[in-house]
Amino acid sequence: MGIRELERALAAFSVFSPTSFPLHHAQVFLYVARNGPCSYEALEEALALSNSTVSRTVHALGDQHRRGYDGYGLLEAIRDPQEGRRYSVRLTAKGKALLRQLEGL
Repeated sequence: MGIRELERALAAFSVFSPTSFPLHHAQVFLYVARNGPCSYEALEEALALSNSTVSRTVHALGDQHRRGYDGYGLLEAIRDPQEGRRYSVRLTAKGKALLRQLEGL
């Protein structure tokens, strides 16, 4: 990826909120987009993030931020039916639309 493609990719994320969309939010989104549904543990290990950072980030990228205001609606966490304390993180329809936009760069 060249600098122009990187600039266009960052511009795609900046429409959400250029001052409150940290880099690790983009990293988590891109990891899920590239690898499909995954656990918090997989995100922690792959991106060297703490469990609390992954949890906060998934909430922010989900429907509702943990502080009660609207999230970005890009990811959703689904409870694992076999292990009730584990969640699987996947893209929402809005997340898939953003992915298509990024793939078109």
